[in-house]
Amino acid sequence: MKLRPQFACFGLILLPALCLGQSLFDGTWRPDPQKPGPDQPPDEVILMSAQYECRSCKPAYKIAADGKDHEIKNNSYYDSLSVSIVDDHTVVKTAKKGGTTVANIKETVSIDGGSRTQVQSVVGMAPRSVEFARTFSRISPGPSGSHALSGTWRELQADLVNHEEDTTYKIHNNTLDMSDGFGRSFSARLDGAEASYKGDPHFTSVSVKMVDSRTIEESDLKDGKIVKICTWTIRPDGRTMHVRFDDTKGHIQEQDGRRVR
Repeated sequence: MKLRPQFACFGLILLPALCLGQSLFDGTWRPDPQKPGPDQPPDEVILMSAQYECRSCKPAYKIAADGKDHEIKNNSYYDSLSVSIVDDHTVVKTAKKGGTTVANIKETVSIDGGSRTQVQSVVGMAPRSVEFARTFSRISPGPSGSHALSGTWRELQADLVNHEEDTTYKIHNNTLDMSDGFGRSFSARLDGAEASYKGDPHFTSVSVKMVDSRTIEESDLKDGKIVKICTWTIRPDGRTMHVRFDDTKGHIQEQDGRRVR
């Protein structure tokens, strides 16, 4: 099970809108679905004889598919997992950490066996559960007599089902207002002064700077220390934005998004 990283913000508006006093960043923006990198290894699972084996998991494991909780060692997201077979093409799993459910997962394989959809309902990431959908195409089948879920799979994309990552921005009086479907929000001046960050336990304050007319840099802080830097840059097409996430620990993620309202 992979949890999708936290989304950031995207935004711009057509240049003629400037005549009406609106900012390039005003509007509601949605990140594009995430696609795996070229080096991401395929998923490999075997479900056979009431035994579920995840060979591609780090670390790999094998447990009984009997609907009961079974210990999973050395996993940072969950420490137990239950697997239940619903029918020949459907499996449900429940992941727990410390006895508390952190995710419910439904795996559905198409009738022809060539595609797979995984829907994760993740608990504790936001004030309410968040649903992620991942789609896969089959690379190779599982052993003869195994469940349709068995085999190797190539991930195609991942996205939030209900688009809680949709983020609304409004710039006024040299101040940026942000709010999103997760319940996160802030109102911060564009001069780098710290402001309160609401709705996310990972951040306590935020600092925002207008780098140029098409670029804004956001620094998210926890107890006075910068823990994430997001840079948003409006594309030349005037309809999309590129965002660069820096977790300040050497991990960089980049993604595009577009205006939806």
